[in-house]
Amino acid sequence: MTAVGRSGRLIAVDGLDDHALYKAAKARLEAVPKSRRGGVSRWDASGVFDDLRAAGDEAGRPSARTLVLLYAADLAFRLRWEIRPALAEGRTVAAAPYVATAVAFGRAAGLPAGWLADLFAFAIRAHATDIVDAAPARRGQSGGFVDFGCDQLRKGRFPIGRGELTARVRQILLRTTAPRAPAAPRRLTRTAAARR
Repeated sequence: MTAVGRSGRLIAVDGLDDHALYKAAKARLEAVPKSRRGGVSRWDASGVFDDLRAAGDEAGRPSARTLVLLYAADLAFRLRWEIRPALAEGRTVAAAPYVATAVAFGRAAGLPAGWLADLFAFAIRAHATDIVDAAPARRGQSGGFVDFGCDQLRKGRFPIGRGELTARVRQILLRTTAPRAPAAPRRLTRTAAARR
């Protein structure tokens, strides 16, 4: 990930449920003075997923790799038109969701970690990342990218069911953001100690 702009601040808000992410992002921005608020950048700002939804079954079903590629394209749009301009003006922007959600979805669906890291290398490094551990939306509600992706994969006969895939995404999100314990001091053997 590239370095963030000098004056603005980017807050990444990641998780499963779109409504909960937006609510958390708005709450984070409320702590920022009004004159410095840049707003919330939400997934599908480009409309690519709305277009995919409207295309219907005759367009075929995208793979997990295609869904993550489309997310990256949408994120590039958000960075270009929403996030970077606000940061350049010295404003704070909350991205809901940002990179961690898409990476967790890709990993849960079996995509290689290295490929995902390379794909999202263009993204600006956030100053802070919040993980919202809220249950996915109920049927009939817009659950966000993970919900949309699960629906698309389910219709395409993906081998992992919706519940298991969602649980995997959640586990990966929580695991990748959990604080890591410091490494235990290493005991030196006599040979290693003698070399020092």
